[in-house]
Amino acid sequence: MKVQATTGVPEIDRLVGGIIPGDNIVWEVDSGVPVERFVVSFLAACSREKSLVIYVSFNSSPQTITNKYASLLPKGDFMLVDCFSSGRGNNDRVFLDFFKTAEGNTLHAPVHLENPADPGKLEQLLIKLGTHGQRRVRYIFDSLTGMLDLWGDEESVVRLFGHICPRLYDLNTIACWILEKGAHSPSFLAKIRHVTQVVFDVAISRGIHTLTIMKASNRHCEYVGISQQLILQDGTISVAVETREGRELGLLTRMGEVLGNALDPNSFFEQTMEALANELGMVRGTLVLLDKTCNKLKIVAAHGLSDEEQSRGQYAIGEGITGQVVKTGVAEIIPDIGKDGRFLNRTIARKKDIATPIAFICVPLKVDDEVVGALSVDRPFAFESTLQKDLRLLSIVATIVSQALKINHLIRVEKEEILARGQGRLRELRSRYRLDNVIGESEAIRKVMAMAATAAKSRASILVTGETGTGKELVAKVVHYNSARISGPLIKVNCGALPEDLLESELFGHVKGAFTGALHDRKGRFEMADGGTLFLDEIGGMSPRLQVKLLRVLQEREFGPVGSPRTVAVNVRVVTATNKDLREEVRKGRFREDLYYRLNVIPIHLPPLRERREDIPLLINHFLEKFNRENHKNVRKLSRKVLDILLDYPWPGNVRELENCMERVVVMIEGDALSADFLPAEILDHDRQDSIRRKKPSSTDILEIRAAAERLCAGTDDLASARSLLLQTMEEIVIRCGLLKKFSQRDLAGKLGLSRMTLRKKMKECGLK
Repeated sequence: MKVQATTGVPEIDRLVGGIIPGDNIVWEVDSGVPVERFVVSFLAACSREKSLVIYVSFNSSPQTITNKYASLLPKGDFMLVDCFSSGRGNNDRVFLDFFKTAEGNTLHAPVHLENPADPGKLEQLLIKLGTHGQRRVRYIFDSLTGMLDLWGDEESVVRLFGHICPRLYDLNTIACWILEKGAHSPSFLAKIRHVTQVVFDVAISRGIHTLTIMKASNRHCEYVGISQQLILQDGTISVAVETREGRELGLLTRMGEVLGNALDPNSFFEQTMEALANELGMVRGTLVLLDKTCNKLKIVAAHGLSDEEQSRGQYAIGEGITGQVVKTGVAEIIPDIGKDGRFLNRTIARKKDIATPIAFICVPLKVDDEVVGALSVDRPFAFESTLQKDLRLLSIVATIVSQALKINHLIRVEKEEILARGQGRLRELRSRYRLDNVIGESEAIRKVMAMAATAAKSRASILVTGETGTGKELVAKVVHYNSARISGPLIKVNCGALPEDLLESELFGHVKGAFTGALHDRKGRFEMADGGTLFLDEIGGMSPRLQVKLLRVLQEREFGPVGSPRTVAVNVRVVTATNKDLREEVRKGRFREDLYYRLNVIPIHLPPLRERREDIPLLINHFLEKFNRENHKNVRKLSRKVLDILLDYPWPGNVRELENCMERVVVMIEGDALSADFLPAEILDHDRQDSIRRKKPSSTDILEIRAAAERLCAGTDDLASARSLLLQTMEEIVIRCGLLKKFSQRDLAGKLGLSRMTLRKKMKECGLK
């Protein structure tokens, strides 16, 4: 009866183009692949054909192998060659005693190799056992990895393999060799593939098993290099074979997905090569582009090449097969690159391809009819019809890649223009916020700017204090644009304008689903300010809970987005501002003391405009120029009377109020002269009241005061009380007038020759606040 050679799995036999007597079948498996399934299927086939099986074991004890497999064959048809007990088993009596009690056919009883560390002893034993007359013999070697573990030398394993395989081939037997591919070098695998006839790669990824035919000598096989899904279920093995049309559709579908990353060229190129490897079964692939700076072709993405090999892949136009394709713009198919004299092997990667002939397909990449590079693949030898189909498919992929290159070129040009504009804008901002461009000549503002210049050189936190409208944000900009962080972002947040929950999300970001309405992940301002400066205005209004989170960011330089367990590390310079007295807030328990000291590393106080009136004319000129330019006006003339009015006004809204006043004047006035009639009502009212207050008392006023005092003294005998009442009344009148004139307590105390403590005491006695 004629016996059909088999792996034990008919579907795999058909996929590989049939098993031929003399085949040495190498199973390259991932760790975790259930190898015993394939062994059991092979043994079942051997049982049906009544073949003797010689099982050479390096990995498992004789008890384990016998219990697992001996019963699957008729008695006397299973022979164990034990290389484990005196190898990895370290001559343990538990294993060696097995051979004293082993029963069975004397001819095929288990054989114990006493010195498995010597490859020559195993080879002699196998030659001896291989003489069985007309009896069909099948072999299982478990495994090449076990041999390497024991012998510690890949060359010894390859030498034994190279001696035994041809002998078994000549005997027309079938031998299965198992190895765990993760334990071996690529060069070792290449040498093994060179010697053997059939190689299967069995992999497992995310619980899915795949089988790839890596070699199938002397037979017609269309599936070399193409992964097929293995289905291991209920003790059976089957293959979900994908048709050529299915693979092409799968590749095009995958390319459609990869296009989503077309704006990230490196990622797009890498995923393109990965898709080609999975769907075309290529051994290697390269994407080369023309570098016009040196007029050479360079590899920008590859599959199956190391970084060193990839760096060697440079070609002149017209040099080698790839260079010729770029020069002519015509694709090429080389069925066996080893027989083509134009092949350069510049990367030296193909020296490993000694197992089977390698086919090479190269297609040009064209953008607007200009060849800009080439896409090439190395694949195991295939018939001309298969290579033509691969060329057609690769040409479609090349068209997709070319379009992605064109898109990226257009984007790069636009990006360069934007960056050029951005650099110009950066220079403009740096110039605008140069220290010598800050408006003001008063001693107070010079001190502030000097401190800001010093602080800009450090990464320390800055706390800017001052009344509303004094220019605290301007200080933050001066610090940022005069620091090493100028190229980073300046992000601004008003902490007092947002409720607590919204402010938390604004500062730290959130993940999708963190709260109702969080439909997408969102970066917070801290993450957006990475590498730059974060300006937190009205910091005094932050809630105690958020103060804790802010303190952690300042201490650890990391934070967690709302609803996320992950932490985000940031490098941010924090500048804060407030119009509150934070020391008082700390004393009242409304602001954390530890956070206050973290923020107040460099304190900068901005004085109100009324305390630096010498800066008012400069600011007026600056704002007039600004709003004239914006409104196409030419308001330039400023009378002494109007200037005096503006100088005498206390400016409770500080610089911001002055800016708004100048904008109103420029917009409302038709001519070129600034008239007092167009000043805001509150400024004119203050001027009228101030005129009344500034009016010098007449001699009549003095006489009236004297007469009132005389009447008071004449009407009482208690002159001491009268004197005290007159003095107290006059003091109250003087202090009240001083406060109405908007003098600060410090200025008023100085004018009256009193200490601030004495002034406060008198104000309390008079019921003044």
